[in-house]
Amino acid sequence: MAPVGELRLESNPETIVGGWGFEEDILTALGEADKLIAAEGNQFWFTGFYDQLPGVDVPDPESLELVRTDDWSLRTEMLYELDPDLFATDPNRFISYYGADEGDISEITDSIGPFFGNASRRKRGDDWPTWPSGESYPYYDIPEFVSRYGALLGKPETAAAINTLYEQALQEMRSRVPPESDRPSVGLLNAQINPDNEGFFRAYNPRTEIDKAYGKKQYRDLGVVDAFEGEYGGQSGIQVDYEALLDIDPDVLVFHFGVNYRDWNGEDALRKTVEGMRDSSLGQELTAVQEDELYVGGSAYQGPIINLFQTEMLGKQLYPDEFGEWPGEITAGELPAIPEDEQLFDRDELADILAESS
Repeated sequence: MAPVGELRLESNPETIVGGWGFEEDILTALGEADKLIAAEGNQFWFTGFYDQLPGVDVPDPESLELVRTDDWSLRTEMLYELDPDLFATDPNRFISYYGADEGDISEITDSIGPFFGNASRRKRGDDWPTWPSGESYPYYDIPEFVSRYGALLGKPETAAAINTLYEQALQEMRSRVPPESDRPSVGLLNAQINPDNEGFFRAYNPRTEIDKAYGKKQYRDLGVVDAFEGEYGGQSGIQVDYEALLDIDPDVLVFHFGVNYRDWNGEDALRKTVEGMRDSSLGQELTAVQEDELYVGGSAYQGPIINLFQTEMLGKQLYPDEFGEWPGEITAGELPAIPEDEQLFDRDELADILAESS
């Protein structure tokens, strides 16, 4: 796997450091999540969907040590104490985010354990580091990640089964997307940023420059009609106030990272954002508010399992005539379970694959 190249392990790892939720979801799919002992950002690993898969148990994200301090410095001494067998993450994230340098990464690799990961959530910046080769490196899509981790962890059959189910389910969903003329316009807003705490909303471009990037994959797969198209000026998002929202007036508002922000530092930040919009005299003028077309959005840190659930969720939110209605109220304390006859992929088949991998 780029950037680290070929990796062979003498034995299967017993302890693993994960990332921000994406790698954790892949490890769950391969029956290896119980080996997680630390992570980069455990608050973004949304585990609520696993409750809908019988027999699937994962560690509580809060039980995982963080590899960084609150001010985003690498906790090097703690890593030595943990002594993990594998870092399931891109080493260049340690350089870009946590203040490590190339020498630090080389020392961690030699003294603690190897890295195996690739930052493909979104387009990397021009200043992104390129350890160890000094050369830019490719992006991978979700099935490619599953296959590579499956090969490394001795689970190639499980990886193949996961990918087959995943790709077939997504192909079926994509084939049922209505014609563009029948799709609503969508504003993708950050679930936490709102005029009460930041003075503005943050509107995201649901499309990405990198086709293989997984952070907003469901929006790309389901052909979202972006209400703010042409407004980003080459950026991934823009600041908008109520007046700007009213000028655009999307048919539907989806709150990106909404599943994460329902419980954020002990506060339901999504509820606060939505209720503030509903209480605002300007917010009440929005079509999406008047028509109750406000929806919880998914986490950007989505591997195969989370992405299946989040694509199904979005399909029902945007195209209910085709996929059936999303039954959840956006400020509900829990995500709803979809009745079996309205599900867009087979939970039992997925759970059976996961059970066999354990």
